[in-house]
Amino acid sequence: MSALSIKGLKKNFGLAEVICGVDLEVEKGEIHAVIGPNGAGKSTFFNLLSGAFSPTEGEILLNGERIEGLGPEKIQQRGLTRSFQVSNVFVNLSVFENIRCACFKKERAGYVFWRSAAGVKKANERAEEVLEMIGLQALREVPAGALPYASQRALEIGMTIACGADVVLLDEPTAGMSNTETSQAIDLIRQVAKGRTLMIVEHDMGVVFELADRISVLVYGEIIATGKPESIRCDPRVKEAYLGEEAA
Repeated sequence: MSALSIKGLKKNFGLAEVICGVDLEVEKGEIHAVIGPNGAGKSTFFNLLSGAFSPTEGEILLNGERIEGLGPEKIQQRGLTRSFQVSNVFVNLSVFENIRCACFKKERAGYVFWRSAAGVKKANERAEEVLEMIGLQALREVPAGALPYASQRALEIGMTIACGADVVLLDEPTAGMSNTETSQAIDLIRQVAKGRTLMIVEHDMGVVFELADRISVLVYGEIIATGKPESIRCDPRVKEAYLGEEAA
């Protein structure tokens, strides 16, 4: 069974068809990159998978269970979550508190006076584990809004995995980073990928070819090719539609 099975997925906005019948199988445990030119429909595609949009047609199966049309909260409870192009953290809360907020969703402890003490303990323990994974222990008490940009992105990835999802969508995880920061982000993404399925939308082809097990190329709402990095690099359709000189 695939982690994600997408069949005949379409999304119209009025008369405009943005996603045009996408079929895709994402295997469990792989890092699957989605690339394509600006306006190809990548953000819309992620919004459909994560529940922000409902499809016009088609099916989305998460671990064999249909999820299309469900809201983000219900889809997250079923094991899929995502990060965003723009950092989406609680700027006035500390790094640790941000992670713990996400852990409460996993433990369903909630912010209510009758919440389970066991749930809070588990959330605290999970937050410590995630902090160590993303390498922000030394910044645990720093307000998230005071973090450098790359650390905010690392924190958001930590919040994304803290809720226990086994399928994670990362939207432009290295956007705006320096070469050094990008290298650190690649190491973090590899760490996060252990035991999970990752889908990544990314414009940096160096990051894509270094990280991805397979790549799908989305152009004008259609996937024109899916394959291993070496086959995508050499595909004449992909070169013509998107990669061009970057394929070299």
